[in-house]
Amino acid sequence: MAGESLRWWVGILLFVGAIVSTQSMQDECAVEIYEKIFKPALGQIKNPYVLVEFFASWSPPSKEFKPHYDRVACMFNEPDPVHANEVFVTKVDCALESNKMLCARFDIQSYPTLYWGPSEVVASGSAFSKEDSGLQSVSGSAVSTAEDLLQWINKRLNKKYSLTDAKPEPEIHKPILEMKQSPGVYGIWKNPATLHDVEEATAQAFSYMMDEKMMRSSSRGSFIQFMHLLERHHPSERCRKGSAKILQNLVEFWPLRQPPRSVLKKQQLCGPGLPRGFWDSCDGVGRGYSCGLWMLFHSLTVRVEDFEGSFALTAIEAFVDDFYKCDHCRNQFRNMTSRITHESTSTKKDVVLWLWRTHNKVTELVAREESRVKGHSPRKLWPPENECPPCRDIPNGDSEWDEEAVYYFLLEFYGLKGAELQYRYSKVVTSEKSVVVPYWAAVSIGLASLGCAMATCYSRVHKLKFKSLSRRF
Repeated sequence: MAGESLRWWVGILLFVGAIVSTQSMQDECAVEIYEKIFKPALGQIKNPYVLVEFFASWSPPSKEFKPHYDRVACMFNEPDPVHANEVFVTKVDCALESNKMLCARFDIQSYPTLYWGPSEVVASGSAFSKEDSGLQSVSGSAVSTAEDLLQWINKRLNKKYSLTDAKPEPEIHKPILEMKQSPGVYGIWKNPATLHDVEEATAQAFSYMMDEKMMRSSSRGSFIQFMHLLERHHPSERCRKGSAKILQNLVEFWPLRQPPRSVLKKQQLCGPGLPRGFWDSCDGVGRGYSCGLWMLFHSLTVRVEDFEGSFALTAIEAFVDDFYKCDHCRNQFRNMTSRITHESTSTKKDVVLWLWRTHNKVTELVAREESRVKGHSPRKLWPPENECPPCRDIPNGDSEWDEEAVYYFLLEFYGLKGAELQYRYSKVVTSEKSVVVPYWAAVSIGLASLGCAMATCYSRVHKLKFKSLSRRF
């Protein structure tokens, strides 16, 4: 009887958790962009129209409008739009210093203010663009509810969409990779990446960035770019929140054409207690910070959108140029990246594979040096064949790698959905393209989902000031 009761309560909790988690995902449908990527982002999307909300994160009207705007955004934006390929719904935070010029260009006088128009027109437009170009604006107070906003959009699309429109049936996705083995023989992938090491590397990187020798006026732009990348795509929520706080207070922390103030150095980017001073999967001689930093870079690139590819590459390059203390390592990295134009690495896939290739080239260089000095080196190219057999399986191929398989392996390895990186996981895949999940794994996944749902409830109740956009987590 007690067992029946326990199973009943677990079922109720998981059901409620699923509902809350679904609602939490809906809150993130509007894509936040900023001045650095505004034009390339809108220039690359395939949707014919763009809707941009210019808001201020401190503004009460912006906060009140947010759930209404997000509800409409979920009808048009990925990952599960009701009406796909119609409108790209995005937003710009005018409270950030790095967006001031963009908000001035559109002459934003009140928050929120919305702009609408064809993608290419909005990308290069301004408040002074002619009406006949198709660029239109409206105050948030005029479309203060989701119903009002959708009706305003309907008039411009000549549609009759409703908030009650049903979503399309979800597609059944095939497993990303299959193990090339005989039926009944299972291969297990184990992800050694942990959130502990990613957070540790981030906190240490921030402390190195605060070194007086690194904090030059010329490095301010690099600092802002890297903070934007962390705020949007860091796998740790508290690191995203810390980055958002710094960006929102940048005028106070690091005034333009002035040295950074001491208050910036006192910030704890990933929260109190970090860096902790020890490593998990990156523990070992010659690993530590460099291993954690590579892990951080990979975790960031698998989360970017296609239109952010060049920006992500630029941000990582700028960080290495201005804030990486190892001169020899920095020169090696720059020598490799200087051979690649940003145009050729504009998509997410390009940047993910570019970073992977660069990482393996650095590994080869270090291994050769260690072999010369010590006579051997334990370093191997990654991923090893036992972790990803399809990555090396190229019949009659000229290359050692199947980069398509490597790409999806990296997405799976660094871009977990529905579970944080500190939960180590195993995925069993057969040649019949079926996924086998033991009961204990299902229970673990359920408890992890429940934990995420409870955390979401907590954050909603306390209305966290610096809630950041969570990407494919």
